[in-house]
Amino acid sequence: MQELGIRERILKFIDTLPNTVSVKAYGSSIAYQSGYKENEKKQVDLIVIVDDIKEFYNENLKKNKYMYKFTPKLYFKHAKSETLRKAAGICYTTDIDYGQDTYKMGVIEKADVIDDLLNWKTFYIAGRFQKEMYTAKKDDQIEKANEINKRNALTVALLLLDKKNPKLIDLYEKICSLSYMGDSRKSFKAEDPNKIKKLASGSKKHFDKEFTEKTDLFVVDKNENISIDYNKVLKMIDKLPLELKMKIVDKIGDKKITDSFAEIREGIEEYLTTIIKKSSMGQTKKGILTTGPKNSIGYALAKLKKGRKKA
Repeated sequence: MQELGIRERILKFIDTLPNTVSVKAYGSSIAYQSGYKENEKKQVDLIVIVDDIKEFYNENLKKNKYMYKFTPKLYFKHAKSETLRKAAGICYTTDIDYGQDTYKMGVIEKADVIDDLLNWKTFYIAGRFQKEMYTAKKDDQIEKANEINKRNALTVALLLLDKKNPKLIDLYEKICSLSYMGDSRKSFKAEDPNKIKKLASGSKKHFDKEFTEKTDLFVVDKNENISIDYNKVLKMIDKLPLELKMKIVDKIGDKKITDSFAEIREGIEEYLTTIIKKSSMGQTKKGILTTGPKNSIGYALAKLKKGRKKA
C-alpha cells in the first residue's frame, strides 16, 4: 500500500476533529524552506477555523482527550469564550501526535479571522495568511477577505521598499517581513535570523502567482528587476485598513502625499510594530495556559536554541 503524503495525512487528522469552517496548514512541512534536511521530521502547523471556539473545545475535550495535558484541559474546560478570544483570538495546542506526524493546532473563530484579514487589528492571522499555506478545508468568505489582505500587504510592502533598483525577491522578502515587525520572538532571538529569506525564496512560485500575476502596481523585466508605479501605489493607500490609513494621514499632516514617503513609511512601521508586539506578547502569555507550562517553556527554549544556533 502506498504511503499517504502529508496533505492526505492532514485530511485524515482533521476528520477526527469536531465541525470546522476552514483549516489551513503552514510551515516547513507544507512550504519548502531551505536549511532543512529532506528526511528531517517537521511539525505540522494548523490553523483550525470554527464558528464557536468554546463549543469546539467542549466537544474536542470529549472526543480527543489525548491532545490535552492537565493545565490546558482545565483551562479549556473552564475558560469563557471571551477569554479564549483574547490577544490574537487564537489558542494553540502543541505536541499532538497523530499517526506519524506531530501537530501544533491553533483554533480561532471565523469572525476573528475575517476581522483581522480586513482590518489588521492584531496582524497575527493577516500576516500568516499572506504567506504560502495549504487549504485543507475552504471557506469562500475567508478566501475573499484574504484576497483583500494580500492586496493590502502588497501595497504596504511596495511603500516600505526603499531599496534602489529593487528585485522581485526583495519585494517578496519585504512581504514576508511584515509579520515579524515587533514580534517578541525576534527580540529574544528565538527565530531563525534567515527565516525571511528562506520563506521568500522557498515560496517564490506562490508569491509569483499571488502577487506578481495579480497586480499592475509594478512590472518585472527579464532579470527580475521591478519598476514600481508609485502613482498607482499611493492611490491604494485609501484602500488600506482604516486605522492604518488614519495613522498614515496623521503622519503626513499638511504635506503633499507625493512628498511624504518618509512619513508614510514611518506611519506603517509604527502601526505594525505596535499591534504585532501587543498580540505577540499576549499570545505568549496565553500559551502557558493553552499548551501547559512545561510544553510552553520547552517550545520557547527550543525556538531560542534554534534561532541562536542559526544566528
